[in-house]
Amino acid sequence: MDLKDKSQEQTMSASRSSSKKALWIMIAGFSVVFVANGFLVFFALNTWTGLETEQHYAKGLAYNTNLAAAKRQQALGWQAEMQTEFTNEQGMSGIIKVQFKDGDERPMTDLDVRVIASRPTQDGFDREFTMAHTGAGAYRGAFTLPLKGLWDFRILARRGVENYQRVERIETP
Repeated sequence: MDLKDKSQEQTMSASRSSSKKALWIMIAGFSVVFVANGFLVFFALNTWTGLETEQHYAKGLAYNTNLAAAKRQQALGWQAEMQTEFTNEQGMSGIIKVQFKDGDERPMTDLDVRVIASRPTQDGFDREFTMAHTGAGAYRGAFTLPLKGLWDFRILARRGVENYQRVERIETP
């Protein structure tokens, strides 16, 4: 074997080893990408709470209408004070009391009042409770919640075309 053949053989062997090295670098790079994407997909699917805004486009279009309604509510001057009293040891049932006063601090006796309980972080457990007028602007209703934890109680009151709403966050004992 002469020197020229030996040189060619070394060159071919060097190019084979460098092409194998490049192949393994590419395989390792793509493997890292696939593993990272796999982790991201896994965590995205397993940590989603299921909360989403329904009819988000329509709600976005109604933004200015909602601001105007909030200004009308503020101009009414209505005030509501809510109290919750849990009646069982598990903290899942109780009584809601809401005291309403108008802008002149007079009790409001002619309202249609209801309360909607919803979970701030979990969809599908909403409950609605009607309230009965018990005199002197006081309204009362019973509630039962399906789960312990944080709840948003949205007080909704209506008198004719006038509406009032307020949200109170409570935590079960």
